[in-house]
Amino acid sequence: MNRGHRRLAGFTLVEALVALALFALSSMMGYRGLSALLDGREHLRHEEQHWRALTRCYGLWRSDLDAALDRPARDNFGVAEEGFRADFDAGGTLDAAVSWTRAGAPASGGLAAAPQRIGWRLRGQQIQRLAWLAPDRGPRSEPQVQIILDGVQSMALRYLGPVGASQNWDTRWRMPNHPSLPRAVELTLDLEDGSHLVRTFDLPAAP
Repeated sequence: MNRGHRRLAGFTLVEALVALALFALSSMMGYRGLSALLDGREHLRHEEQHWRALTRCYGLWRSDLDAALDRPARDNFGVAEEGFRADFDAGGTLDAAVSWTRAGAPASGGLAAAPQRIGWRLRGQQIQRLAWLAPDRGPRSEPQVQIILDGVQSMALRYLGPVGASQNWDTRWRMPNHPSLPRAVELTLDLEDGSHLVRTFDLPAAP
């Protein structure tokens, strides 16, 4: 009677080991599930940040090109530049692959701010936006540099000539062949995740 009572009241060693094994197995499965959930959440957060940065990049290109002016400028050495200039092989510290004069952002009181010079370039794996306070720069004038998009393997640009002129896409936009604003700019990006993205922007101010 006492032996039966003790058997009903407790666990045998085998039963205890089985219970521990089941508990360890369920804990491991629960940990893996939680880890997968956290990994998935982190991946979604990374993707959201990536597409948000890409959307911001396109938005800035759109804003800068919408405000483009056919207004000549002068570089740091006093050399005249076209209102819109593009060199696919530009590589200096202050050089941009493409630069143009844009209208200033609206200031207080509804008055337009002074025009400024804008440039875009790829450095390393970063797309950078350069902004000078004025189209005509002094010898020590340096741009404000913003990192707009990271993880970019390559950036390619093409420019469409205005109506009545060259209807071809060119990789360079310089005088005398290109005296005014292009009709459109094609931006091609190859990202480190394997994405190949092509975006075309028209220029409202182009002739």
